[in-house]
Amino acid sequence: MKKNDLKKFGKIFTKYLLIISILLILLDFTFHRHAYFSIEEIYGFPAFFGFISFVFIVLVGKWLRKFLMRKEDYYDE
Repeated sequence: MKKNDLKKFGKIFTKYLLIISILLILLDFTFHRHAYFSIEEIYGFPAFFGFISFVFIVLVGKWLRKFLMRKEDYYDE
């Protein structure tokens, strides 16, 4: 693939991703969720919860990398 093809694909992919995201946000206002906890019924809660979970996993991964990382030649003797 050429570099120009990748740029075109990236623009098209981003456009479709934004369209799907907007449609999902609009659908969030049309369906009633039967949630177990009252906080789950807040509009946009699943997206917010997913984003916070993602950030948490990335930060824990950074911490684990510092904790578990070994030198490149750790197994060489």
